Amino acid sequence: MSVGCGREPVPAEATPLGLQPDVAQAAKQEVSEASGVPVEEIEIVRAKQLEWTDTCLELGGADEFCGQALTPGWRVILRAGGEEYEVHTDLSADTVRLKQ
Repeated sequence: MSVGCGREPVPAEATPLGLQPDVAQAAKQEVSEASGVPVEEIEIVRAKQLEWTDTCLELGGADEFCGQALTPGWRVILRAGGEEYEVHTDLSADTVRLKQ
């Protein structure tokens, strides 16, 4: 991006959709813990910003209470060790869940 254009440069690890680096890092960390693949070797395949229908990011368990509130966040698809993983986050990645 050229200097003086009035916009902040997009971080190198951000997706074209604007996935923030801290959200990307949190998603990679979640996959790393589940897969055993180092964070540095995990690739973001795609990401989409959306609104989840509950506070469990649509990944709540049978015995879990999930607030029924629209929750803005991200669906992030990552590749680690030849496998793809789907991670759901809220906007700031305070809540991060791996789809099983």
